[in-house]
Amino acid sequence: MKTKVMLIAAAPLLAAAAPSWQQQALSSAAPSIDKANDEWTRAIVSGDADVLAAPYDEHGIFVGPDGSISTGKAAVRSMYASRPAAVKVLKASIKSDGRVAHDADDVYEWGTARMTVKRGDKVKDASGRYLTVWHRQGDRWLITRNIAF
Repeated sequence: MKTKVMLIAAAPLLAAAAPSWQQQALSSAAPSIDKANDEWTRAIVSGDADVLAAPYDEHGIFVGPDGSISTGKAAVRSMYASRPAAVKVLKASIKSDGRVAHDADDVYEWGTARMTVKRGDKVKDASGRYLTVWHRQGDRWLITRNIAF
């Protein structure tokens, strides 16, 4: 019984001693994630495929809501560049709902993206969730996996 009481009493101390590498990874990745998310909201509207592909690793993978897969930064860029001219994104927003450090070099981020899309003369609001894996490469954080739901 004494052991259980001691463990319960020590629980707050154990929680406070969470590995500092987790907070360091999250703090290090945050500027890259925030920048990419901010740039996405403008680039998805303007159709700037270079900006949309910029945060991806050379071998990064994008899985679209339809299950299509683009492998590599060049393929991700091409996917964004191939949007039909008849499809216009009028406005967009992205909300990061959470982030967790898997290890010192990998951060998982999830959230929701919203867009107003015009196809021909029809305007539709759309939203979808996403899960992104960010990997540290030297002093840069790049997307290695991005799944749009």
